Amino acid sequence: MTKYPIIPVAQTLILSCLNFDFLDVVISPGSRNVPLAIGFASNKKFNSYSIVDERSAAFFALGLSQESKKPTILICTSGSALLNYYPAIAEAYYSEIPLIILSADRPAYKINIGDGQTINQTNVFEKNILYSNTLSQDCTHATEEIIKSNLQKIIDDKDDSLKIEKLQKSIQANNEKIIDKAFNLALNKMQPIHLNVPMEEPLYEFSDSPTISIKTRKKLEIALPKIDLNNYYDTIHKAKKILILIGVSDTDILSQKSIEKINSHSSMVVMKEHTSNVFNDSFISNIDRLIAPIELQSNSNTIFEDLSPELVISLGGMIVSKKIKSFLRNYKSKKHFHIGNNISKDSFYSAVEHINISPNKFFENMNSTKTNSDYFNKWNELNQSKRELHNRYLKVVNFSDLKVFEILTNLIPKKYSIQVANSSPVRYFQLFDLKNKNNMFANRGTSGIDGSTSTAVGSSIKNDNPVVLVTGDLSFFYDVNALWNKHIPKNFRIIIINNSGGGIFKILPGFKENNLFSEFIETQHDFSARLIAKMFNFNYTRVSTKFGLNLYLRTFFKNSKKPKILEIKTSSVKSTKILKDYFRYLSKP
Repeated sequence: MTKYPIIPVAQTLILSCLNFDFLDVVISPGSRNVPLAIGFASNKKFNSYSIVDERSAAFFALGLSQESKKPTILICTSGSALLNYYPAIAEAYYSEIPLIILSADRPAYKINIGDGQTINQTNVFEKNILYSNTLSQDCTHATEEIIKSNLQKIIDDKDDSLKIEKLQKSIQANNEKIIDKAFNLALNKMQPIHLNVPMEEPLYEFSDSPTISIKTRKKLEIALPKIDLNNYYDTIHKAKKILILIGVSDTDILSQKSIEKINSHSSMVVMKEHTSNVFNDSFISNIDRLIAPIELQSNSNTIFEDLSPELVISLGGMIVSKKIKSFLRNYKSKKHFHIGNNISKDSFYSAVEHINISPNKFFENMNSTKTNSDYFNKWNELNQSKRELHNRYLKVVNFSDLKVFEILTNLIPKKYSIQVANSSPVRYFQLFDLKNKNNMFANRGTSGIDGSTSTAVGSSIKNDNPVVLVTGDLSFFYDVNALWNKHIPKNFRIIIINNSGGGIFKILPGFKENNLFSEFIETQHDFSARLIAKMFNFNYTRVSTKFGLNLYLRTFFKNSKKPKILEIKTSSVKSTKILKDYFRYLSKP
């Protein structure tokens, strides 16, 4: 039976979520949040998930919203519980993923007087959130408890019930106004918001039906005014070297008609990453495979000058490749247009101009003109030559991280969506073509390793396709509480490349092979996921050879009664040498 909290602010939040059709709710158990937790969880209209670890819960919610494209509600108790949301909130903010954080709090007059589970929760996320506010405490609930405090500033005339009722109407109107603003911002701007909710005890009183009516309503933003695109089209038609760069995005960012218009321009080159989720044979998918080898050549400056664009057009969100950022910063374009609803970023120091219009609307209306340019051909020839060298090198390379990713890109089934952890895995993937054109997602907002597993689990709940997480060992062990989750589907798969530490640090400039770097930078270890898999009821297999990996992948993705973990053991030292040799091999003229 549905239970409505008698505390007006809690009931208002629940009814508002119903009005806005925000139905996914992730709840971390506590005491102060009981009115919200029971109110949401008892209502069958909501999809409620109970996750104990708040840090994992927030990344799980992020994964839900990443797939649903709707705000997910996060509910926690007071105190340090709220602070554990911070990494995921920062990720959601920079990845433009909507979350609605509802943090239960003690009344303001009980802050800093020695009560437990109490911190200053107002505006706790500061600049890493779209909007934050503290709702007003109700004065008709626990009135006698409120007036006990010599610090309370809620009720002036403690003996006048009519004034208290009038005050409550004002509080209710103010709270609805704040909720209305916050929810509509999350919905229209696709970023996280935080509402802090002070509530006085008693917390465990409920009604079987709503006791208030509310006016909060969903308001979709009015369409933007028409933009005169002629000046932008003129710039495009005059330019002979145009680089289109696609960051994190969905498959619909470019329609077939848009792709055909782009491909009709010999002056246009499209570079994209697997997290762009766009597929076309004429697009360059392996940016680092082209740029990193050029950096090793003696005539790199001449080559980069020749390849540098006059105009950069960016689409989508964050870019993985540091190489392309460095190239475009060192060899600046005259102009940089960012097209789409994503926040524009001046990543290349070229004073970006934001064209806030659908990329498809922009490109579909662009004229198909023949330009006297060999820009596409230059990049295409470079791409073909590096692909040939890449294929030759992979034929003879020993078992290593590089070989593992070659195998994975060939054998992960088409039906699987890939969630990939940050650091080495997301970068290794970019060196290869995805044979089955899988959709790929990663937490590239802040690019941390801390919540990749939790995000993947959340994504698997809403995804129409089964999900495989490809992760490094440090990322997996860091987020092991992600598996403390009863909602994990049976077809969920985890592939861990375990090279006993943060192997990426070995290839960074300045790394020293000594005990100090090994312990405090690379973080060497000898852990295995075997007992973790047993603890959380996953099937587990470990392989350490090319033959073993190829053999086990034949059955790994088949249906099973339990989710599965595959741990691939590689040598960090050998993998580092092979990767460095790989780029040197590709640097051949």
